[in-house]
Amino acid sequence: MQRVGVVLLGYGRMGRAAHVALGQVSADLEQAGIVPQLLGVFEADESLLGSLPVLMEGKTVLVGSGLSAAVPVSRMLQQELGLRPEDEFLVYDATSSHSHQQNLIDICQTFPRALYLGEKPIFTRRTQLAALELFGPSVLCDFVESQNEATLKLLELQREGLRIDRLRFWRLNSIGLVKLFDRQKRVGVTGGALLDKGVHDLALASVLLRNDSEGNASATVEEATNFAMLPRPASTGNGARVSTNGTSLGEAAAGYAKLRWGGSCDVDSEFRYSWVGVERFDEMCVEAGQPSLRDLLERFGLEEDAWLARSPLGPGILNRFEQQEARILLLDGAQRGRPVQLVVNFLRRPGIQPFILDVGTDSFVELGEHRYSANSLARIFDAAIRGYVSQQPLSCSPLGARVIHQVHSATFDIQDFAAASKPLFPATESVNPHLHYVEN
Repeated sequence: MQRVGVVLLGYGRMGRAAHVALGQVSADLEQAGIVPQLLGVFEADESLLGSLPVLMEGKTVLVGSGLSAAVPVSRMLQQELGLRPEDEFLVYDATSSHSHQQNLIDICQTFPRALYLGEKPIFTRRTQLAALELFGPSVLCDFVESQNEATLKLLELQREGLRIDRLRFWRLNSIGLVKLFDRQKRVGVTGGALLDKGVHDLALASVLLRNDSEGNASATVEEATNFAMLPRPASTGNGARVSTNGTSLGEAAAGYAKLRWGGSCDVDSEFRYSWVGVERFDEMCVEAGQPSLRDLLERFGLEEDAWLARSPLGPGILNRFEQQEARILLLDGAQRGRPVQLVVNFLRRPGIQPFILDVGTDSFVELGEHRYSANSLARIFDAAIRGYVSQQPLSCSPLGARVIHQVHSATFDIQDFAAASKPLFPATESVNPHLHYVEN
């Protein structure tokens, strides 16, 4: 049996999800002669550590002022867990995104045999990408949708001859209201709706088109627009962004980008991302001369309750506002000589399941059974640990350095392109909380 130590940095939403995923993969890995062992959980919120379920052994460590404090993570790993530079272990970083690059360099420099798995986005500035040149083989990124059941089916369809000609993504939610009314709830989100939401779909496009191309498909930004910025700075210091021309920029609450991917064939792709909810974003699209997502899906016979999640946004004042969330892809292509149009839903919420609708046949594609069922993060942990133990070249994986670099580079290109012009809608009008008001 080969033991693999695992450390969780942060025990918020994604840290807890990682803990559950690790417990879920343990039995299968043990059958393969691999024993994952939770070494420790580091968290600044004592109440979160108090909720830690006893799934496996591991030390809980309360860090005094956050994991991005002056004390390096490597020192805490050495002092609290007794880890040595020659040790092999995996770190899942679920801290604030602005501290990921700092943690990555610190861990990889101090523990050259460790594997760093970062909850997206790993990088929030273009200059940080240089770290991949030094540590790329030891770095993975949690592009969790790459292991969604719908994505796995699309990859299977590609192997069966599906050709992709066009991709149109929507990833929309209402988290901008949280940033406005309760900034402490989402201090870890840095870079606006593009880095928080759109980066996932850029990763999906990269994974699908790399799978569809003999070479490395390159992405070129042809159009990018900030529909709206947050009405006031959502954070200071780490939250601000500066473009290549030195202009100080806030966080985009909604936007659109069009990219052309060049490889064995050219593919157009469009990305729409929002922190202002589905209703307000659709209104912006219509005003900008772009299609409404709700109108498009209604045309395909899809009722809102099949793909649009609605719920109170949070406690206190946020309980009066509605969280709206959607994750949709429209894929145009061809298979066996016939045109194909697929509507893909990646969202999983109560009453909403991932699906693929074949518009031409008006039927849903059977997604099939997958290891760990609905838990995409469990599949990521399984692949990461197995690849790490077998010393496979992880940089080429769907979570590895090549995809990380391409996706982040495209994201920064979109940011710079969009920053060259004013947002389409004034900040005071674009994020209107009354559009999501819930009558109690």
